[in-house]
Amino acid sequence: MKAATLKLCLPVVAMTAQQSMISLVLPPFLEGLKYSVSAIGTLISVGPILALAARLPSGLAYRGERARTLMTAALSIVILSNLLYHFAVTPLRFILVHALNGLSLGAAMPIYLAFFVEALSPDEDRRHAMGYYAGCLAIGYSTGGFAAGYVTDKLGYFAAFTAASLLGLLCLAMLFFLSQPPAKAAARSRVAATTPPLLEALKSVLEPKVAAMVVIHLFLNMMHQLGMIFLPLYGLAVGLTLTQVGIIKGLYSLCNAITRPLSGFVMKQLSHQRVSRVGLPLQAALMTLVPFFHDLGPLLIVFILVGFLRAVAIVANTISMVEDVDATRISRGVASGIYSAAGDVGNILGPSVGGIIAGFTGIAGLFFIGPTMIALTFLASLRACKFLRAPMAPRSTP
Repeated sequence: MKAATLKLCLPVVAMTAQQSMISLVLPPFLEGLKYSVSAIGTLISVGPILALAARLPSGLAYRGERARTLMTAALSIVILSNLLYHFAVTPLRFILVHALNGLSLGAAMPIYLAFFVEALSPDEDRRHAMGYYAGCLAIGYSTGGFAAGYVTDKLGYFAAFTAASLLGLLCLAMLFFLSQPPAKAAARSRVAATTPPLLEALKSVLEPKVAAMVVIHLFLNMMHQLGMIFLPLYGLAVGLTLTQVGIIKGLYSLCNAITRPLSGFVMKQLSHQRVSRVGLPLQAALMTLVPFFHDLGPLLIVFILVGFLRAVAIVANTISMVEDVDATRISRGVASGIYSAAGDVGNILGPSVGGIIAGFTGIAGLFFIGPTMIALTFLASLRACKFLRAPMAPRSTP
């Protein structure tokens, strides 16, 4: 990895670590306030809904020269909302704080993804770089998972929310050490932005390869959210501590962190589209084993294997985002907005659908029924993508 690429990756670690801490702490925090499982899933889905609303607008607003300003504004709100969670003890307060957090984080992520792609040096291997990017996401989730469970068990929820805010501050500080994207990438972004971007973005979703990318990212996030949101509740129900749940979540993410950078090399030998399609059904098969295990060791093995499969599928699909969308026709901001929005739909459906299922089957039944339903719907959706016939027509650019 080039030093310049490493510097671009570091803010991603801090950003996702604070997000991971919040995502692990919120379910038991709400359970401690006597919310039902279905209510927890519904309340948590509010954040992704607002994140979804922010994706395309932030992608449309993106320009390389103002990315740092946009990121600074978004991260400042993320930091504030992390601190406010401790006081969000009523449904209305929680919805307002979680919506604010989701909206600001939803704006920050596609902006930085677009900035990352454009800021890569011309001689950097894009496939390797996207593996590094995805790996740093996983490193952040891993460190955040380890820290959240331990800090909460030892110091309480307020300390965990404060630690997440400090990580946000660290990410904010790192932004000021990054250079602007090369002039050529910035010019390409401006050219794409001169076309009707929202209309072009919506048309591009109907192109079979882009539609498949959207479907894969949606269901990968749906599966991830179902597992990560309800794992703390399942762990506590079978006698694990939050520290042990944090270990499971941390090693799950660590497996992602180790596997994702290496996946860039694997994608040189295999079709990234084919790899991204088989990852989710295999994850679902492993997740259905969760209700049969009540101890730390077996659950750890299951989630490490799930993490490995998710890592490879995520990298393969991220490469689709970079290679299957023509950057001269659709700006990197819009492309990353579409990609991120697909993930948000999965983030919304995971907790909300999982909460509904758990209301009927209990937490243990959720981990069998939920993954099975997700896998079957995923395969049907991918099949439907093959019937789309709206390829983007070539267009001359200045």
